[in-house]
Amino acid sequence: MSFDVYAQRFAGGEAAEAENGVLAELLAPHLMRVEPEFDFAELHFDDGTADFYGVAEPGSGFMVNHVSGQLAWELFARIASAGDMVLMAPGVPTMLFREEVRQHLPADLAQDAVVLSSGADILRTFANA
Repeated sequence: MSFDVYAQRFAGGEAAEAENGVLAELLAPHLMRVEPEFDFAELHFDDGTADFYGVAEPGSGFMVNHVSGQLAWELFARIASAGDMVLMAPGVPTMLFREEVRQHLPADLAQDAVVLSSGADILRTFANA
């Protein structure tokens, strides 16, 4: 999948920092190639790869694209859940991983947001959009 998917935590309707230590810990085993000057990393999974932007501070939000396989989406679901982040992509409802997060979103993102629990749910959301 080559379109851009953004992850961000919100508090009171504004972009906010997520807890960075846990997110970096989840990301670390998948780092294949890191280019800190571009805040970029190529992630590797048993069934594919992903381009990850925001590797220096994943808690401040990140973007992924060129994602192949399903395991990457499972990781992004775990990261988003751990950081109370949402995933956003063009033409797709805002994806959240705990209903409690909805109250922190800007109204335009909260309105059609869907609650998901896995990478498979993310892929179904893309397919249904």
